[in-house]
Amino acid sequence: REEVPRARARCQRGDRQGGAGARQGAGGDYERQARGRGGYGEVVFRAWKDGGWVRGDVGEAFLQGMVEAAVHAGSNEVAKAARKIIWVFVEQRAVAGVEKLVFRLAEPVLFRSLQVANSNVRHNALHLLLDLFPLEDPDVTKDVNDPLIEKQFFLIDKLLMDDYPEIRTVAVEGICRILNQYWEIVPAPTISKFLSKIVDDMSKDSCNEVRLSTLNGLIYLLDNPQSHEILKVLLPRLSDMISDTALSVRTAAVDLLLAIRDLRSFQYNKVVGLGTLLSSLANDHPRIAQKITKLLIPSYFPSKLSPKEACARCIALIKRSPAAGARFCEFALSEGSSPRSIVELVKFSITLSLSRTGLNSDQIDGLIIASVNLIKSLSEEHSSLSTLREFLNAKLRLVLQTVVSEGARAALLSIAPVVLPNNLSVLHEECMGIVLNAARISKQEECQEAALAAHKLIVLSGCCDELFEALTDILQSKASEFAEIYGLEPPPCPVAPSRRKKGKLLRKTQAHDHILGKGSSKSKVSNEELAVAAGAAWQINEIVKAEELRGSFLQSSYLEIAFSSLKVISQVFVEQCLYLDSLDLAPVLAYLSLATYNALPDVDPGSCSESSAANRSLDHLLNCFDKLLNAPVKNPPSKSRATRSKDQQKRASEGNTVKGTVNAIMLGTSILKFIIDTTTIKLVDDDKIRCLKFASSYTKYAISSIKKHQEQGSSFKGDDLKDALVLIRSSFTYAAKIIHLVLSSSTEESSPPEEVFFLANDLLDLVPSVESLAGSRFALSIVSALKQWLPVLILGLVCRWIMGPQNEMAANSCHFGDSCLPLWVTAVAKNELLDGKEPVQDEQSDQAAEGEDSPSSRKLAEMMVILLKKGSPRILDCVGRVLLSTLQLMLQRSEYDIVLGITRFVCARLLGNNTSALEKLQLTHDSLRENFLEIDRCVREDLVDDDGSNDTRQLLESTKALIRSVLPEV
Repeated sequence: REEVPRARARCQRGDRQGGAGARQGAGGDYERQARGRGGYGEVVFRAWKDGGWVRGDVGEAFLQGMVEAAVHAGSNEVAKAARKIIWVFVEQRAVAGVEKLVFRLAEPVLFRSLQVANSNVRHNALHLLLDLFPLEDPDVTKDVNDPLIEKQFFLIDKLLMDDYPEIRTVAVEGICRILNQYWEIVPAPTISKFLSKIVDDMSKDSCNEVRLSTLNGLIYLLDNPQSHEILKVLLPRLSDMISDTALSVRTAAVDLLLAIRDLRSFQYNKVVGLGTLLSSLANDHPRIAQKITKLLIPSYFPSKLSPKEACARCIALIKRSPAAGARFCEFALSEGSSPRSIVELVKFSITLSLSRTGLNSDQIDGLIIASVNLIKSLSEEHSSLSTLREFLNAKLRLVLQTVVSEGARAALLSIAPVVLPNNLSVLHEECMGIVLNAARISKQEECQEAALAAHKLIVLSGCCDELFEALTDILQSKASEFAEIYGLEPPPCPVAPSRRKKGKLLRKTQAHDHILGKGSSKSKVSNEELAVAAGAAWQINEIVKAEELRGSFLQSSYLEIAFSSLKVISQVFVEQCLYLDSLDLAPVLAYLSLATYNALPDVDPGSCSESSAANRSLDHLLNCFDKLLNAPVKNPPSKSRATRSKDQQKRASEGNTVKGTVNAIMLGTSILKFIIDTTTIKLVDDDKIRCLKFASSYTKYAISSIKKHQEQGSSFKGDDLKDALVLIRSSFTYAAKIIHLVLSSSTEESSPPEEVFFLANDLLDLVPSVESLAGSRFALSIVSALKQWLPVLILGLVCRWIMGPQNEMAANSCHFGDSCLPLWVTAVAKNELLDGKEPVQDEQSDQAAEGEDSPSSRKLAEMMVILLKKGSPRILDCVGRVLLSTLQLMLQRSEYDIVLGITRFVCARLLGNNTSALEKLQLTHDSLRENFLEIDRCVREDLVDDDGSNDTRQLLESTKALIRSVLPEV
């Protein structure tokens, strides 16, 4: 009892001096409460203190109402407002009578409310308990109050494991607040129990906010020096939180280390190892990297040491971890280092990298990237930049020749305009070397960054034409070689005026001398040649995408050469994609980009860019892809007939590979995207049927190819399967957009083509197809993508009823072939059989029970039912007609279970076994009647193929009973 007043006094001093951050973190918004203390609550307290009616029954009833509101209010804002009024009394409990009043009003409500089933009430009650802690009766002895305090500890401990994450969050930081303010009166075993549970259990909670509250609470607890001894033991257990999945938690983990760094009795590297810190510094979010830089800067670039000693420490960090050291330098200036020391560090690093003394390649690149980061941070320090320009004027080219990685090369080129603004020509040769090294650019991200930086410098130095000439030269050379090998028409060879002046003419390269060799019978290009073409194409595509370069290139004499060359190269990449381990789409994308911008109206119509460029390019690629689908093993022509025959067998075995199938799917997805992009802005002709047929054939190819590989035992799984399914999901969206565009442009006079109907079915078939190939998890991801497009697909199924002449569709309502039924219809029917559990026959019932459920198809059916019931009755009527039109085919094929399943879906799901539902559904009504009569005829005339049993006959009788439930007149 003697320690309590001292603890309270220290708590009240802390309330007045600070600590609001942790209070707010504990969920009680204590800082806002503090701002509101001079308001309504102060008025109530002064009135209570001065006596009068507030001290009587009416006043206490009012305060009791505030306690009830603080606990039971349905709104968080109301509960907070009530707590603000109560908090004023809690602050003044040293005043005679206040503590007794608070205890008398809160105790009956609080403990009961902390254990109710309503999570909102528990949440509010916990907030109030933390405000009132320790809640005790001032009129009794310590022995009487101790069990009451223990009860409060017990309830808070119980709420640490509450099912409601917000309650756990408040409990964690509330405990830390209590321990910070009342450490002296909390028993040591209770302290140990609380902190162990917080560190060991709550730090691993599934909720991000709970893990965050663990760190915030411990940061606040560190303000109490008495906590340091036990926290020295516990905090190293939190080392994994620096790698937490949540950015906010990782940020708080570094904040904890920063709080520890300022305490003499702690060493932050005992909590999180230096290796882990450097890994986070190198790879994590910039916010984390900057905080870690702040943590490390007193050790690795201290301002108290001389510049030479400070630089030596920073160099030691870069040598230990080049990537982390370079990131450290990125934030050194913003975290307090002086510009003068930064300049010295740049000079030191550049000089050391040029000497290469005792350094490996990673360390050299680390020093260079660190120097680049330091220079970028000095962009506003003009005097410091002037000093560096003098230093780097003669050294930048040498440093550029020293770098090993393309990332370091790109970084150096990016600062060239800053350090050599008037002398960029000295780097021209190096920049052109990067551009011409096209083979390395095709798939290496760092090489691409270096190439883009080189493009920028070449443009700034006024040498655009030389850049265009170099790239078109590469493309024309490779296109000529490929045309020679594959028997294609070579690109034209016009001569650009600028080349004549320089004496450099573009000419057709002798492909057979360059790649085939004398007497060679080799019949395909090497991967290196493909990479060179892809690298040059990637650069052309980037030039076209860059606003500052696009206009110059599109109006230059190099456009026609590049476009015709890319046409040949793209054709080769498309037709040979099945034989490539990895397909680079850069030539195709560059070809399509040029076609798109060629067709835009702001391009000079006098050049080769005609309005039909996009049309011709699309037709060309569609023709190439059709050849790929129809003849997947295509052998390129050769000079020798015997060689062609021999290679055909070899290439056939190489062709149908898993990688090749992924390549074809990726290519088809890119073409679909181009169709959507160009059709949306009306750059291509409105050839609806061609685009619909392509989307349909591509969708079927993608699924059938994967299925074929799996049936043949190919290794189509893991990353390959995942990549293919991700592409299929993307292509689904593009194909659905094609249906949307076609339907949007259709009218009553110009009804949509029947290809819309077929494509809609093909897209719906993706759900059961993917589920059978890869399981329900992948299939449900298709369903989630399908959800927003389901109205479009449903309209695609019924558009010719809705938009076309009625007499046209009345004559031909069934679009399905003699043996082709959409997979999604079959899946829906089988799910209905499982749900219905028809007790028709024991054997068939057992088979149905053993059949695998189809969660994704079931989800699709549920979404369709909800959408159709909410929508137009006319659309529902047409969908019913489409589904019921399949029954004739199923009867012919003796698939009576499917007949029952489809009928059940229409009658039970869509119509709800309700006769009145058919009043506005004439098509469905007629179809049900026709099918009933046909089924009845089959049963009466003994046309049922039942192999001597009554099983299938019973299926048909059940189907008739379902139809009678909605159509009693039959």
